[in-house]
Amino acid sequence: MKFHTENSNGESLTLPLMFGHFVPWFTITADGFPLHPDDEVKLDWKAPIEDMRHWNDSRAGYKRTHHHVPEIGIYDSRNPDIIEWQIRTALDYGVQGFIINWYGKYSVENVITLHWLRGLKKWNTENPDHPFYYFISFDSQAQWPTEGKKPQSLLEDLTFVREHLITDVYLLRDGRPVFSIFPYGDNCRAFREALDEVFGVGGADLLWSGDPQGKGEDACYAWVQPDRETVDLDSPYCWSDPDNCGLDYLRGIYRKANAENSECSYIMHGVWPGFNNQLVVWAWANDPGSPHIRPGVICRETSVGNTLDLTWQVYLDYLRKWADGDPSACVPAPLIQLVTWNDYAETTTLEPTRDYGRTPLAVCRDKLTEARALWEKFSVRH
Repeated sequence: MKFHTENSNGESLTLPLMFGHFVPWFTITADGFPLHPDDEVKLDWKAPIEDMRHWNDSRAGYKRTHHHVPEIGIYDSRNPDIIEWQIRTALDYGVQGFIINWYGKYSVENVITLHWLRGLKKWNTENPDHPFYYFISFDSQAQWPTEGKKPQSLLEDLTFVREHLITDVYLLRDGRPVFSIFPYGDNCRAFREALDEVFGVGGADLLWSGDPQGKGEDACYAWVQPDRETVDLDSPYCWSDPDNCGLDYLRGIYRKANAENSECSYIMHGVWPGFNNQLVVWAWANDPGSPHIRPGVICRETSVGNTLDLTWQVYLDYLRKWADGDPSACVPAPLIQLVTWNDYAETTTLEPTRDYGRTPLAVCRDKLTEARALWEKFSVRH
């Protein structure tokens, strides 16, 4: 199993790989950064862009939706200087690429992604010894008519990705482009069929969120959530234990991926610093007239330890079993996803901010060093 890019000359990238989940969401002024003409021609229609998008915009009722302020200040995701700062900062802490949260061809996120890819190309051209990589997380909301999008079919969206968004630094697994899917339903098979049609049968890797489905996925991955037995969606306080950070959920994914009937070839582990959506309008009660908020909270510091440390420890414990040849840990876990790089609304951020600074990223860099030592231990034995 080899993870590489076209520009790595066929050489495998050093494993495990640590990627940050990146949301291309933020603006300051709507018309502040026009698309480059070469990117403009790729779109025959663009979703309307708001001022202060995802900082203080109409979808949030012009209410604040974030707890933390970036170290560099409130920013526009299209700003080339911000893109360079994010890439440089990530690389300084061992993050080798971003997983781009993508919402379809006719979305604001796609416009921002085109800006980001242009900034990425500039970085890699100017810093050939320090390349930065990426792959796409296809969000199922791409097919929803929300946030000003004009949805098109899954096939049309994936064709646009193939033709315009895959470059020579896109992550490949044995020559196959990697896609993680962020689902809102049981449609794994539909994604498998669409990827097969656009990239050829078996021509792309599908990473499914949560437990293995047995419906054509190549791998599975964890996304931030508490242990399932602590969740009660019918309760006004639906995450009943804000001290629970999801350790059994993480271990459960490993157990199921290693089960006899699993089709997973590998696992992408998830680590997170916490979660808090109390300021997010769309996390309120289902009844829009209800005055009660339904917060989901995972504390950054729990009674049993730091959430980021704890979620990393699950990974390191698994790698030790895998490196030692434990039969309950046969499936490799070569990818690590930081959940997230910059989702300020749900406070899962690891991007440096003015309050918690860079300490969480330093933790991730140190843990990655431990993980690579365990990976090397397995490689030497085999």
